[in-house]
Amino acid sequence: MNRRSFFEQTLQYITLSVMSLLTIFGIFPDLISEKRKQKKVVLGKEDEVFRYSRYITKQVDEQTFIVKQDDRGNINAFDARCTHAGCRVEWNESNNSFLCKCHGGIFDSDGKPVSGPPKEPLKKVPLHRRANTNELIIYLGDDSA
Repeated sequence: MNRRSFFEQTLQYITLSVMSLLTIFGIFPDLISEKRKQKKVVLGKEDEVFRYSRYITKQVDEQTFIVKQDDRGNINAFDARCTHAGCRVEWNESNNSFLCKCHGGIFDSDGKPVSGPPKEPLKKVPLHRRANTNELIIYLGDDSA
């Protein structure tokens, strides 16, 4: 085989391989696309959600999260799983902190660890306020809350 035919065959194999890959990924776009599937959860209107308390604990399927409103009116949602061992945390309104009873982990009001074994902050859950209705909406992903 001479050099010219070698390069021609190599070019043909490369072209065929690229076309095959494009065909496969065209048929199965999820193989290259890592679009997250999000679940939209409408909590309700802000004044209804916080009518009786400055926080709520909400469970959707097997996921639990805590939505709380601070003194300035800011609203945040947190995954209720402790970042140490995955136990469920609870909001302690009197101490303005999250508490994990499994190993004594304590997180501040922003979800940052302040004592105990946890080293990582609580995971925040995306929360949006619909402008025209004032509804609170959270979005749960595949690995979210």
